[in-house]
Amino acid sequence: MRRSIPPSTIMNPDVLVVGGGPVGLATAIAVRLEGLSATVVERRLPPVEKACGEGIMPGGVTLLKKLGVNLPAGGSFRFRGILYQEGHISTRAHFQGLPGMGMRRTTLHNALVQRAKELGVHFLWGRQLRELLPTGARLSDGMVRSRWTVAADGLNSGIRRTLGLDGPIRRQRVGLRRHYRIAPWSDLVEVSFTDGCQAYVTPVAPDQICVVVLTDNPRQGFDRLLSRFPLLAHRLQGIRQVSEEQGGASVFRGARGVVRGRVALVGDAAVSVDAITGEGVSLGLHQAVALARSLGRGGLDEYARAHAGIMGATIRMTRLMLALDRRPRLRRLALGTLQRWPGLFSNLLGIHTRELSLAQFCARLIRLDRLGRTHT
Repeated sequence: MRRSIPPSTIMNPDVLVVGGGPVGLATAIAVRLEGLSATVVERRLPPVEKACGEGIMPGGVTLLKKLGVNLPAGGSFRFRGILYQEGHISTRAHFQGLPGMGMRRTTLHNALVQRAKELGVHFLWGRQLRELLPTGARLSDGMVRSRWTVAADGLNSGIRRTLGLDGPIRRQRVGLRRHYRIAPWSDLVEVSFTDGCQAYVTPVAPDQICVVVLTDNPRQGFDRLLSRFPLLAHRLQGIRQVSEEQGGASVFRGARGVVRGRVALVGDAAVSVDAITGEGVSLGLHQAVALARSLGRGGLDEYARAHAGIMGATIRMTRLMLALDRRPRLRRLALGTLQRWPGLFSNLLGIHTRELSLAQFCARLIRLDRLGRTHT
């Protein structure tokens, strides 16, 4: 901790965080580590569940550790990279440094709540925001006065809409999720492609995997969509499900700004990227830390600048991946190229996970080209 933490007043904090999902909780934790008081208001009761891929990229794992969040070894699984496959094409890449981590969303939420409690974050569970005020907010059962308000209220952020910051929806799909009781057969997150649909397999515990199917047509249902991936469907035949099918929106959408007055947007309330990137939680953690740092220095201007840098590469990657989803021939050509040049995939993954800078990527690309020429 860089500063002493003063006693916090539940209804008069420095920072009111609206939304108690992972990003809202991480923001409150980071705010406390900056020496500011924080109160989290959330309309649901913990643990807060959401259908998602449940994989955290290496950068996100590093930030969780820096925030002091205790990630239970028995309720998680380290993954070392990503596998892309379609038909006979298969290509994989490993992370440059530390592994990522898969864990159930409820496990992550419980760990974040525990750390927030240790730091003295106050919670108002089961309360709803009724009105955003110049000096705080009116809730379903009272008033909270705060110096700043953080909107961590998700995809359909009411605060974003109230502030007139809604951006256009560029693409909207649905993810359907199930968990299966089976030991992971790989230390990679496996992404299988077919026309108009992807299936993700993320190991989330030593004896459990998370399977998510992303589609534009959820009316087909999970089983019918899964049948479009014969190898995966065969692996899961007869395997016990340990969760009910759950669906959630996968939306690529921005905001017209992330700061308005004394209010800041964070996580999906600020910018949501399609689940195809696998970056949702990690991006939110980066934003949470940047926002808290800015608040610790007395305002929101620094966060507004930092947010663009955090999101830039991922937004470009999202556009590329969604374009490939709608162009099967181009997608298979791209996957085939990555299969022939595994070093290229490894370096692209490094850019995506922020383990490589653009300059480092270009230097490695030049080396790969030279190696290719010497072998032809």
